[in-house]
Amino acid sequence: MMVKFCSSALIALLVLVIKPVAAEGSWSEASAVVNDATRDMLALMDNDALTGEENIEKMMGEIETIIAPVVDFHYISRQVMGKYFRRASDEERERFADVFKTTLLRTYAKSISGFELREFEVQAPGAESPEPDKQVVSVNMKAANGQTYVLVYYMLRQQGNWTLVNVMVDGINLRITFRNQFADLYERNRSMSATIEAWAEQMQDINLKEQSGGQNETDSSEA
Repeated sequence: MMVKFCSSALIALLVLVIKPVAAEGSWSEASAVVNDATRDMLALMDNDALTGEENIEKMMGEIETIIAPVVDFHYISRQVMGKYFRRASDEERERFADVFKTTLLRTYAKSISGFELREFEVQAPGAESPEPDKQVVSVNMKAANGQTYVLVYYMLRQQGNWTLVNVMVDGINLRITFRNQFADLYERNRSMSATIEAWAEQMQDINLKEQSGGQNETDSSEA
C-alpha cells in the first residue's frame, strides 16, 4: 500500500454520519444534524462485534448503511478528478465514483477499531453563511489520549437534505489532498482506466500529513 490514512482524517469522516432530513438552509439545522449523527457513529465504534480484521466486511456494510445516503460520492469524486474529469467517459466517471466509495469504506472499516473518542463539541460559527444552503460546521473532537482534532465539515443542502461535500482536518483539505493524489496517479499511468485501477489498488489508505503539499491551492467550491 502506498500510504496510510492518518487517524485524524479517518475521525473526520467516520464521525460525520449525517442522517438525511428535510431542513431549512441554516447553520442551526446543519449543526443539529452533525451533533446527533456524531453520537450514532460513536455507538458504532464501540460495538465489539464489528471491530477486528475478521469483521471488515461487516463493518463496511454498517458504515455504508449510515453514510451512503448523505455523502455525495459522485460530487466529491468529480472534484477529486479535477481537470481530468472532462477526459473521462461516462462509464469511467461512474467507475471512479464506485471505486472512490469502496476504497473509503474499506479504509474506515479497517481503522475504526483504533479510535477511542470521548468528547465532542460543535463550535458556534464566527459569522452567518451568505448562502443558507451551504453551511460550515466546526467540531472539536477529543480522544481518550487527550489529543484534540479540529474538524470542519462543508455541507450542502440538496433536495431538502444535507449532504457532505468536503472535510478539513486540522487545516488539511481532504478534497485537495485526494485531487493531488489522483493527478499524480494519472501523470504516472497516462490513461484514465489505468489511473482508476491504480487508485483502487493503492488508495486503501492515505497519510494526509505526508500528502499535505499544495494545501494552498485554490478550491473554489468548498461546499
